[in-house]
Amino acid sequence: MKKLISIVLSAAMLAGTLAGCGESATNSASKADASASSQATSSTVSDNNGIPTDEVTLRVEWWGGDDRHKATLKAIEAFEKKYPYIKIKAEYGGFDGMQEKVNTQMAGHTAPDVIQVNYDWIASLSKDGKGFYDLNSLKDIIDLTNWDEDTLKFGMRKGILNAIAVSTTGRSFFYNKTTFDQLGVEIPKTWDDLMAAGQKFQAKGKDYYPCDFDTGSGFTSFYMALAYEQQKTGKEFLSQDGQIGFTEDEFKDALDFYKEMEKNHVTRTQKQIQNDAGSTALYQTNNFISGKVAGFLEWSSSVGKFKQVLDSKNNTLVLGDLPILKDAKMSGWFVKPSLLFAINGETKYPKQSALFLNYLLNDPEASKILGTSRGIPSSKAAIAALKQSDPKLEEDIAYQATMQINNCKPTLESPYMDNSEMKKAYVTAVQSVSYGTATTEQAAKTLYQSMQDTLTDIVE
Repeated sequence: MKKLISIVLSAAMLAGTLAGCGESATNSASKADASASSQATSSTVSDNNGIPTDEVTLRVEWWGGDDRHKATLKAIEAFEKKYPYIKIKAEYGGFDGMQEKVNTQMAGHTAPDVIQVNYDWIASLSKDGKGFYDLNSLKDIIDLTNWDEDTLKFGMRKGILNAIAVSTTGRSFFYNKTTFDQLGVEIPKTWDDLMAAGQKFQAKGKDYYPCDFDTGSGFTSFYMALAYEQQKTGKEFLSQDGQIGFTEDEFKDALDFYKEMEKNHVTRTQKQIQNDAGSTALYQTNNFISGKVAGFLEWSSSVGKFKQVLDSKNNTLVLGDLPILKDAKMSGWFVKPSLLFAINGETKYPKQSALFLNYLLNDPEASKILGTSRGIPSSKAAIAALKQSDPKLEEDIAYQATMQINNCKPTLESPYMDNSEMKKAYVTAVQSVSYGTATTEQAAKTLYQSMQDTLTDIVE
């Protein structure tokens, strides 16, 4: 009995402590605390979504780098102190092989209780929408009001909320201002500016380029061309339910635009990129470090590694404008979740899992511990807590880029866009055009058919 009374008092004290934080952050934490503490006098789940205080162990799985691992483990330690009747078994590693691992676990009914998932995994792991736990049924514990409707859509499958986006991201243009200033070229604001910058850079030296779209794969080049074509046509390239929005002619026009980028010396050809650095990441190449390649199109959640390199060379990295056609019918730029969290549909402990998930995504304490290790948080409560702990957050280039994408009325990326077979089709189209092995018309025809074939197999 003393132990149970102690738990009640601890929960009450914690709720009082949180009252000094932002309103949304307080509501999120107190909602979960109320559900937990309401059952501190009983070991049986109550009818009003109470959480048992019998000791249980939850398995939680994620991928990432060392910074994410350390921050998450520290947050888990804080959670266990706050809710001593819930123990967490952490299972984590790098991204390589993680999809195969999760696929095997789900198929073999051995998946963890809480799972970090990639956006495109949901369609394959939850074809009928029932592969994961319905998080809407746990909304008394997880404060879903901290996410706007569009962000929650990323985790929806067949009308069921399968997962929650931890953060969102999109590609923005970033430029080495030091190089642009040295060459006397203005930072581009429009597509025309970008084309003109290519010619000005070429006049300074054949090895100088204002931008780079790839490390020789072709996907980012295709992404750029899609944004342009969506602006021009007002059509979504690929719908949420896997329907192709472009015609073959419109794919040809997008590939023509990419080819114009090469012709105007805006970016290197695929062959040049391969010859210069092979598959080495751009930020690790001499072309980028030396400033000869002075711009790139990158995810807001991944720009930090580029900034770190330029900072070490006393160069200044700045966020560029998103080029948009004067008569654009839509902004054309994409937004997607960096990653999401889901609860195993077969978990024995859905309420405890929901309590942990609410803590990880909404609690001010966890938000400060995790920082931006999973990108700029989508949760209103988390971002409020993060701003409070880091007054300079809004000066961070990753934060600025995230806000830029979120505020440009972006296209919600289709869950099928990043499918590995789909990516192969895009890359084949770009490389065949760049290497001159196919005309843009031929490449567009092959691309359209390859996409149709793949979507027939993967869309339910």
